[in-house]
Amino acid sequence: MTSRAFLRASALRASLAAAAAIGLSGCGSKAPMPAGTPVQQVGAWRIAVANSPDPAHVGSNTLVIAARDSLGGPMPGDVEAMVSMPAMGAMPRMESRGIVSPAGHGIWRAKYGLPMSGEWDVTIRLLPRPGPPADAQYRISTSVRGLSFSGGTVASAPAASEPPMPISPTGEITLDAERRQALGIRTAPVEARELSASVRVPGRVAYDEARQADVTVKFGGYVRELVANITGAPVRKGQVLFKVYSPELWSAQQEFIEALRASNSDRSNPALGSTSADLARAARERLLLWDLSPADLDEIARTGAPSAAFPMRSPLSGVVVEKSVVSGSAFQPGQVLFRIAQLDPIWVIASVSQADLGQMRVGMGATISDPYSSSAARHGRVEFVYPSVDSLTRTGQVRISVANPGGRLQPGTYVNVDLSTAPTRSLAIPEGAVLPTGERYVVFVDVGGGRLTPREVQIGRHANGYYEVLGGLSEGDVVVVSGNFLVGAESTLRSATEKW
Repeated sequence: MTSRAFLRASALRASLAAAAAIGLSGCGSKAPMPAGTPVQQVGAWRIAVANSPDPAHVGSNTLVIAARDSLGGPMPGDVEAMVSMPAMGAMPRMESRGIVSPAGHGIWRAKYGLPMSGEWDVTIRLLPRPGPPADAQYRISTSVRGLSFSGGTVASAPAASEPPMPISPTGEITLDAERRQALGIRTAPVEARELSASVRVPGRVAYDEARQADVTVKFGGYVRELVANITGAPVRKGQVLFKVYSPELWSAQQEFIEALRASNSDRSNPALGSTSADLARAARERLLLWDLSPADLDEIARTGAPSAAFPMRSPLSGVVVEKSVVSGSAFQPGQVLFRIAQLDPIWVIASVSQADLGQMRVGMGATISDPYSSSAARHGRVEFVYPSVDSLTRTGQVRISVANPGGRLQPGTYVNVDLSTAPTRSLAIPEGAVLPTGERYVVFVDVGGGRLTPREVQIGRHANGYYEVLGGLSEGDVVVVSGNFLVGAESTLRSATEKW
């Protein structure tokens, strides 16, 4: 070996040793790359890669990448890093793109995160200026120290069995027919469709507040006999709820009877008869204003004797919701003694999430089903959308009136409510075409010539397996509806879709 060749070899060894010893943030790093980090040849470049911490752990990690030429000079250009785990069974593919920052002298740091333990694929892409890109493949484990080198490729000489996808600066990729078939890619046109959304929400059965009545009295007295003596007991309109004794009521009955007797005895004298009849009508009207039954007053007029236990009747058919007296109780004028509520029709109060409240309209159809019963579903319509939202659950309430013959829907029961919006015609795409990114929604559009380009879209309602298109697409555009996750995994989605 000549002295010149010996010096060149010594310089190369020294440069690689220096590259392997470079720290995470340059020469002054407090966490240097471990000694003995292996160096690999990828194309025209020799690179060394280490991870901090070692071994990698779930959470934040940092790759340190050193790239030099054959003479030990730093590689001009940039570096990209991607850590990924392929799909396994029901678990989709996962990837974490490194945030790369230069540390000087051919050193780069790539921060990335691992969501779970296991073995991950690491791709280091060298982007020298000038020169073709080169990829180095590694494997990293959360239980084994170091990275294992899997191989390297250069853009000018791709592997024959797996040609790389051309990627444009905007994330557009090109696929031939054979590759599309291998990835299972299917497309569909954007077209106008009839969309009728259906939202299933929980509901609670409640009494119809418009069909309730309080039983009160306009005089004081005592309960002599309690007929409806159980809360929840069914009652009919006009049925006796209880019987009362009241000195005030006794006197009013006596006045009514005396006025009737005077009216009957004075019929021979037209002038006196008219006055007596007016007094009898006034006495009867007074008792009617106390909510006494006309039939009971007719019975008093027929017998000519006041009742010491006057019957008080139910104003409507339903069930006893509240009862505040027992036999012998004293009561005052205006005191609520009973509350009666009807069971047919009945209300269903549905709790709708804030995201779906905008679709709720008065008059829209609703289907009520009991999840704990095999009874047939009931149908109703939305009567009212409440104007407030619960600040804790972020839900609003929708009121539905439902026929309830036989009272089979019991207040307090929880039911399923399916709310259906009226069909509207609008542009729509299959739900499988939409890739949610957290901040936006992306689809891949087939622009012809085998090219697929990502595009941000604005979506509206979700109905019948389709999303309403509010913006970003036009009728006739062709979008990828199957295999778009694989397309997205191989696309860098740079430029406008970089955050995807």
